[in-house]
Amino acid sequence: MDSTSSPTRRQSSPALRLAGRLQAVADRPDPAEVEALQAEARALLTALKVDRARIEARLAEFGRIDPIVEVKGHSALDEAIETCQASILTLDEMLGQR
Repeated sequence: MDSTSSPTRRQSSPALRLAGRLQAVADRPDPAEVEALQAEARALLTALKVDRARIEARLAEFGRIDPIVEVKGHSALDEAIETCQASILTLDEMLGQR
């Protein structure tokens, strides 16, 4: 295993940071941190939806079908959007907004 595939290497992707921080916040909910994480999650959700629309438009432009959607019935972005929405609901509940 080389250094780039080390399991201890930290990822810098916002989605990965969001997932890890959600558990940490759930263990010790600080309202300010929950609100900041909630804002980050909402921004991520917006970006995911924009990216999905761009990809779908590009595929349609070239008359192609996403092979993952063909096999699974949904894309990786669809899964990411669902996960992000679930995280937002959890954060809403933590803030008593549901």
